[in-house]
Amino acid sequence: MSLVKTVVNDVKNKADKAWSFTKKLVVAGGVWGLVFSLVTIGRLGVAFDYDDTLVFSTPAFQKAFSSGIQPYSPAFWEVVNNAYELEERKPLVWGLAWIFRVFGFKVAILSTRPPHGGAALKKEWRYLATQFEFAGASLNKHKLLKKGRFVLFFGDSDSDVSEGRRAKVLTFRIRRNPKSTYKEDYNPGSLGEVVLPFTEL
Repeated sequence: MSLVKTVVNDVKNKADKAWSFTKKLVVAGGVWGLVFSLVTIGRLGVAFDYDDTLVFSTPAFQKAFSSGIQPYSPAFWEVVNNAYELEERKPLVWGLAWIFRVFGFKVAILSTRPPHGGAALKKEWRYLATQFEFAGASLNKHKLLKKGRFVLFFGDSDSDVSEGRRAKVLTFRIRRNPKSTYKEDYNPGSLGEVVLPFTEL
């Protein structure tokens, strides 16, 4: 008799645990559905700078500089924009972008590069980004941010922080990889912005 009682209690406990897990799953799904619906209806977006924010792109630039092509010419940018296989995605920032994507936000990537030969690069990011823009210069980013319903912007440079504020979009600083060869326009915290930790790698 005691054996039957033990088995019954064991089954009951497992059933209770399964039901508790199911309830949590249903609640989580409901919350996700609500957030996804509100974000989608509102057509809200988040934007990420590309170089030194989403990716460590120094290797792509090094390839272009060592090619013998005149620096910053259209041919130079073609090399950079097609060397994305050498770039390293920054895990934390990349993961953050995907979290926003899953919750229904439109994800935009804003690059200060010119668009020369950039079609393949845009295609490479098509699953994450609903929009990939070659701004051509840092000071053009606020114009792009103003065009959409962006609520957040993530960038590594001082210019990114300034451009985000200019567009009245809440902006967070991403740390650069210590190995980045681009040292200018980078003073984390100097503008009173929030600097996200562990985003340098």
